[in-house]
Amino acid sequence: MLRKYCNIEVELSDLYNILCLITPGDSTETVDCLLDALTELAKAHQKPKAEAEAIDVKLPEIPLLTLTPRDAFYGEVELIPFEQYAGRIMAESVYVYPPGIPILLPGEVIAEQHIRYIREHLEVGLPVRGPQDLKVQNIKVVIETKAI
Repeated sequence: MLRKYCNIEVELSDLYNILCLITPGDSTETVDCLLDALTELAKAHQKPKAEAEAIDVKLPEIPLLTLTPRDAFYGEVELIPFEQYAGRIMAESVYVYPPGIPILLPGEVIAEQHIRYIREHLEVGLPVRGPQDLKVQNIKVVIETKAI
């Protein structure tokens, strides 16, 4: 909305926040435009106090690290579909930018909650970065050797 109707480019955004920058290149007019746009945005989405509910920020648990990131990244890997990687060991990184903090790193075990978290971000159009497959339909995991 800010870009489309007010010609305001947001620096960063995620499911719960936006970040707008004001620089020495801005004038009183451009700052007032931003403040007016944010006021209108807040009014358009404001609920009566009785209906307002606390925002439930959903963050997945920190994954279990089972291999060193180096061993996982440089080990034997395979590319598997997104829906099949719960319980597998990551061979690449996955993060949402912003904020750019990894959800999964090489060597960590992928849990169902991580898949849900990534899916939620993809569904609302937020950029998921890191994996070779930028659409995150497939992901690199470590080929696990089985004991004989």
